Amino acid sequence: MTDEQLAAMHRLLAEHHGNLAKEAVLDVVQQYHANLARRLADEAALIPRRRAILERLREREQQKTEDGDVDKSRTQGEPG
Repeated sequence: MTDEQLAAMHRLLAEHHGNLAKEAVLDVVQQYHANLARRLADEAALIPRRRAILERLREREQQKTEDGDVDKSRTQGEPG
């Protein structure tokens, strides 16, 4: 499942629970569905951001690995 599909699923579920909250008769049920809808909508918005953070972390780790390889070769007397 792609990030876009995951975000779309969260948005769909948020809309569904928002509708359930509007239809609920009991306050506790209304609050439950409204809170769940809000959390799902928030999660949908965070998915692309988390993907971007993950990519930056991966790039940083890759850079550290590459820099470590260069440093290692320099300390061993190999051309860097």
